[in-house]
This record gives sequence, structure tokens and C-alpha cells, in this order.
Amino acid sequence: MKYKFIVDENIFYCAVRGVDEHNNKDYSSARFLMLLQKNCHKMHLDKEYNRHYEKNIQNKLESISLKESDILGVGVAKIIQDIIHNSDKTIRKFSASLQFPNEAAIPRKDVYIARCANHFSAKIVTLDKDFRDAVNNHTFLNQNGVKALHPKDAIKLVSEA
Repeated sequence: MKYKFIVDENIFYCAVRGVDEHNNKDYSSARFLMLLQKNCHKMHLDKEYNRHYEKNIQNKLESISLKESDILGVGVAKIIQDIIHNSDKTIRKFSASLQFPNEAAIPRKDVYIARCANHFSAKIVTLDKDFRDAVNNHTFLNQNGVKALHPKDAIKLVSEA
């Protein structure tokens, strides 16, 4: 089975740096992205998330200073660029995702991600525990197939070829 993913920006930053949400060495985010690239699953972006990506994520990724000796970080950065710029990996819809009932239960800063996931009935991969809990406890999103996963849990899904 192939899965649709909405990848929270914190996954990209932590993957390049090889850390978890607490800045401890952890390669789960990097491994998730490598398997996403390898196993034909797709990342989806709607109009708002695409705008957010173009404005914030791309600039922030470029600002992370990597030493040439940091082979893992440089390699992960290249994988991220391949995922984002490869039309076979990233599905971009330039229509806006609609609001959904009880959006107030989702952290305000993450509503655009939840809307995107609801639009595509996709899995959200995030390191933000509060966001994961809010999504996974949201009846409407769950009924539409939306689930939020930590990268360690998402690895199990993207490992499926």
C-alpha cells in the first residue's frame, strides 16, 4: 500500500541535523525521508503549505550550515531537495484546503497542516507531541483517515515498498 504524507517542517530541520525534537542525536527523521524517497510514497502540498514551504522551509534549510565533512547532513539535504523538486514524489495542488469542524482543537500554528492532511486524507509526520495528540484526538480528522505520527512510527509505513 502506498501512503500519502504531509511532512511537518520540523522533520526536515531535524533530519538534516540528525537530531530529535530535544536536540539529541537521532536519525529517525532522516531515515523516514530516505525511505519516503526510496519506496514510492508521496508527500502532498496544498496551496497554503506550498506557500509556507517556499517562503519559510526552503530558506531555513538553506541557512543550516553544513560542513562538507558532515556527509549525512549533506546527503539528507540532497534527499530533501529531490523529494521536494521531484514531481513523482511531491504532489502539489494549488487549490486551498477547506476548513473543517472544530479547528480550534488544533494548535493555531498547525491548522494549515491539518487542513492539508484532511484535504488529502493523509498521514501527518511531526515531532510536535501536542500537535500529534490534537490530531489523533480529533474525531472529524480521524473519520477522514488523518493520523499524526512520530517519524519512528512513520518509518514502519514508509518501509513498505
